[in-house]
Amino acid sequence: MHLDPLSRPFAHAALACAILLAPIAFANQLNPKEKPFSLKVPVELVVVPVIVEDEDGNLIAGLQKEDFEVLEEGIPQAILNFSSDPVPLSAVILIDRSAGADTLGTLKETVLSLVESFSPFDEVALLQFEQTTDKVNDFTSNKDDLLKAFQKISLTAKSPGFEGGPIGRSETTIGGIPLETARGKVPPPKTLNTHIHDAIFAAAQELRRRDRSRRASIILISNGQNAPGNRHSFDETLESLQHRDISVFGIAQGASLLYRKLNLLSKYANPTGGAIFYPVKDSGFSDTYRRITQMARNQYVLGYVPSQKVESIAFRRIDVRLRNKSIKFNKIRTRQGYYAVPH
Repeated sequence: MHLDPLSRPFAHAALACAILLAPIAFANQLNPKEKPFSLKVPVELVVVPVIVEDEDGNLIAGLQKEDFEVLEEGIPQAILNFSSDPVPLSAVILIDRSAGADTLGTLKETVLSLVESFSPFDEVALLQFEQTTDKVNDFTSNKDDLLKAFQKISLTAKSPGFEGGPIGRSETTIGGIPLETARGKVPPPKTLNTHIHDAIFAAAQELRRRDRSRRASIILISNGQNAPGNRHSFDETLESLQHRDISVFGIAQGASLLYRKLNLLSKYANPTGGAIFYPVKDSGFSDTYRRITQMARNQYVLGYVPSQKVESIAFRRIDVRLRNKSIKFNKIRTRQGYYAVPH
C-alpha cells in the first residue's frame, strides 16, 4: 500500500519510518480471542544529501564519512550511514513562458544537450507556466518523447515590459491622450502575470508521487519575475520542497541576469541544496545542463538519527561541515533542514 508522504505526519527523511508487523498465529489456537501480536519499530533516519565544490565550481570527489560533521540545531550528530554512489533522478524541467523569445531560441538550439545530460535511468517531466502551470509531458525515460515534448513549448515572444513590441495595438495614455516620444507613441506596459510560487508548488506535487529512492530535482528556467496573486506563498512552497527533499536548480534569464542579489530563483535554490546558474551563450547553457545533472546525481549522502527527542512538530536546521581542514573547498551545498514530527 502506498502512503502519500504529505497526507500524514512523518519525520522528514527518505527512510522516515520502517514498520515491522509480525503477526503470530498459534497452531493450537488455545486462545481464539487473543489478537495477533504486532511489533512497531520506528527508525527515524534523517538523510542529508551534500555537494562539495572547489573554487572553480567542480565537485570534489573521494571524501569519506570521517571528513564530514553534521550538526542539528548546533548539536553534533553521529553519522550512521554514508554513501557517495550516484543515484537515478526524478526531475521536472519547469519553463517560464514569460522568459521571452531569446530564451525560446536558446532552448531550441540547446535542447539536445539538455536531454542528453540525463541518463537512461533518469525520469523527466516537462512543465511550462505563466499565470497557470501546464504539464507538457509526464515523467518519461524516453529521450525521443522528451525531445518531441519540447516542440510544444511556446514562450511569450514579446519585448520585456511592453505589450506587442515596438508597435503596440494599443497605447499608453495620460488623461485619454496618447503619450508620444521622439520614436512615436509609447506602447503600454505589459501586465506581469507570472506565478513562480504556484509553478514550483505544482512541480513539487508532481515529484511527491515518484519513488523516493530517486533524487528529486526541479530545473527552473525563468527570468525570476513573480506577479502578485499566487495561491501559494513562498513559505508554503518552500515547505513543500523540504518535505520531499527536492533540490531546485535555477537557470536565470532576462532580468535575473542583472539583479542577481534580488533573484527569487536563488531563494529557492539555496535552502534546498540546489544552485543557480547565469548562462548567456549557447555553450554556457550546454555546460549548465551537464553541471546540474552531475550535481543532482553525484552527491554525498549522510544519514543520522537525531540525538534530540522530538516533542512537537518543528523545523530543525542542519549544518554540514568538513572536519578535514586540509581539504580546499569553496562551498558546501545541502538543504537547510527538515520537519521533525513526534511519534
